[in-house]
Amino acid sequence: MLSFADFIGYELDARVRDIYYIHYLYNYDWHYPYLFYWIFISNQIQVLKADDVDLMIIARGTPGFSGADLANLINMAAIKAAMDGAKAVTMADLEHAKDKMLMGSERKSAVVSPEQRKLTAFHEGGHALVAIHTDGALPVHKATIVPRGMALGMVMQLPDADETSSSRKQMLARLDVCMGGRVAEELIFGENEVTSGASSDLKQATSLARVMVTKYGMGSEVGLVTHDYKDDGRSMSSETRLLIEKEVKQFLERAYNNAKTILTTHNKELHALAHALLEHETLTGTQIKTLLAEVRTQMQQQPQTVEAQSSSQSNTVPPPSTNPASAAAAAAAAAATAAATATAAAAKAKGAPVGS
Repeated sequence: MLSFADFIGYELDARVRDIYYIHYLYNYDWHYPYLFYWIFISNQIQVLKADDVDLMIIARGTPGFSGADLANLINMAAIKAAMDGAKAVTMADLEHAKDKMLMGSERKSAVVSPEQRKLTAFHEGGHALVAIHTDGALPVHKATIVPRGMALGMVMQLPDADETSSSRKQMLARLDVCMGGRVAEELIFGENEVTSGASSDLKQATSLARVMVTKYGMGSEVGLVTHDYKDDGRSMSSETRLLIEKEVKQFLERAYNNAKTILTTHNKELHALAHALLEHETLTGTQIKTLLAEVRTQMQQQPQTVEAQSSSQSNTVPPPSTNPASAAAAAAAAAATAAATATAAAAKAKGAPVGS
């Protein structure tokens, strides 16, 4: 079997000619097959890389890229670095080039109102927060409210390793993350102020839930069968179609409730994350984790401060009661006692002899 080291020894023309064929044959022998293209490109294009460049992160975010796509990505990053006057390509340059290829150029001329920016910040913060607190969700790579293409913002999640299949837990987690933006809008701005920004999220969630039921046999009522839904269910009976749509709705409602529980429980984290996005526009996954850790630390310190204040107040001698009702009752009792004493003294003076 041809090893990866032997393949590196090929001439350049042979690499270019056989790159797709060899990748197809020996894909199973490499744990990170998409790193193959990166190693190939980085060995041939002489581009100075800064110390912060992590090709593993770029590789995780570019599955399915061809050698030409990666070469174009490096060229775009090098051009940006040259325009910025940098001497080497940094990680930010590579991220900029990758985002531009995947989602289009930044719409710097787009006029976004402060209200829309705030709503976008909470929307994307909802996605990120649900992803962080949901077991099975992919790690959050970054969140941004910079408009690109038709999107006003996005949350990017990257896998830790190469994935050839997805588990039921991962799919359910993906549904929860899709609902995070819509739920955040409802909780912060109210049901009447939700926008159409969640349309793509709902479309993605509905497609995934339907595939889980019709192709992967993950529906409890439909069972371990597959159904062709390419014709919108026209080839199946109305009863089967209704049963499928019922299970799809159950998956979506479950995801909605899970996202609502998470964002309600971590409401302070949602506000902190949204305000940070409004201030910085783009946050990496590491920055988001650091921010949330600070918020949790502050929340843990607040109860301790309250307990200290309450204990100091309990050790202090309480002042006399200044309740008007109790003061009036005490005054009335004192007056009655004085009147009774005076009456007794007068009666005793009347019964005593005059003189001696």
